[in-house]
Amino acid sequence: MYKKVSALALAAVMTLSLVGCGSSASSSSAAASQPASSAPASSASSEAASTPATGEKAPRPEGFPSKDITYIYPFGAGSGNDVYFRLLAEKVRQMEGWDKTFVVEYMEGASGDVGWTAIANAEPDGYTIGFCPTAMLIAGVAMDRPYGTEGIDYVSTMMKDPGVIGVAANSKYNTLEELIEAAKVAPGSISVGVTSVTTSEGLALKQLQKAAGCEFNIIPFDGESAVLTAVSGGHCDSFCLNVSDGKTFVDEGSIKYLATGDEERSVFYPDLPTYQEAGYDVVQVNLRAIGAPEGTDPAILQYLSDCFVAAANDPEVIAKAEEMQLPVMTLGTEEATAEFTAIEQSYKDLWATEPWQ
Repeated sequence: MYKKVSALALAAVMTLSLVGCGSSASSSSAAASQPASSAPASSASSEAASTPATGEKAPRPEGFPSKDITYIYPFGAGSGNDVYFRLLAEKVRQMEGWDKTFVVEYMEGASGDVGWTAIANAEPDGYTIGFCPTAMLIAGVAMDRPYGTEGIDYVSTMMKDPGVIGVAANSKYNTLEELIEAAKVAPGSISVGVTSVTTSEGLALKQLQKAAGCEFNIIPFDGESAVLTAVSGGHCDSFCLNVSDGKTFVDEGSIKYLATGDEERSVFYPDLPTYQEAGYDVVQVNLRAIGAPEGTDPAILQYLSDCFVAAANDPEVIAKAEEMQLPVMTLGTEEATAEFTAIEQSYKDLWATEPWQ
């Protein structure tokens, strides 16, 4: 079951609730609560730079686009990822003066597999693109799915959301080292909530256990909110999620973050150390990108890449993203492909020594 929704005006976009992409169950609920709309995109300023900040923009392929471009989103409506794509899509349409638009198609099922498979199997003609996070590489490696660095051409990245490990605000653990030391002293006694043992956070904990020589009691919950509620209520010792997932709980003072998972500190939490700074050679990031079926015309791929990069560098889009505290990271097609290739290889390496179920 899926819905098609035309790209909305920015004013309408900003009214969407910001929720993270979690389990397929929570995604289905989000989709059901969002009414389909075909309101025209029009309210934002049409002023924009004509070229990306990174260099000269690729020429527009002749006659492209001659019809609307379908954007497949494998989860429900309303997440920060969904909102940010709509901001970019509307800005691209305005900057390029298209009389065509992007149509968002919500194609839920099997924790993203239905949508990602549809993207990989679509005609590589430039008229089907979709949401492709590094989380999809996990299934690609373990289940030999058709999406990954083979099967998908990466247009550009949108966000890079670092992982985070945290505890309840009143927890006796104040550092990641203290939490890990407790897990070393009593293996399996420290519970860590995740959305799934085979998501990026579940695999990051596997890597952390190996790097630190400890053993956690990893408990899957049905979505980020369930994890954070259990931890803040004292029913679970800690959690491993993405930085953006717990912002509301941090702001209200019910949880505290101990360390973040990128190679550099989070711009939103610069006082927190990274896992590596804490002494553990583990990187946990969830990179979100726009992808297209493998074999898409390189000229169209580069043109779309440059369009989205230019949109992301537009001051109005930057201001909206900062207002929502979205962890934006913009890379063009070449750099995006390199990032996904490196992350996929890390999952292949882990699968070769510690395969997950």
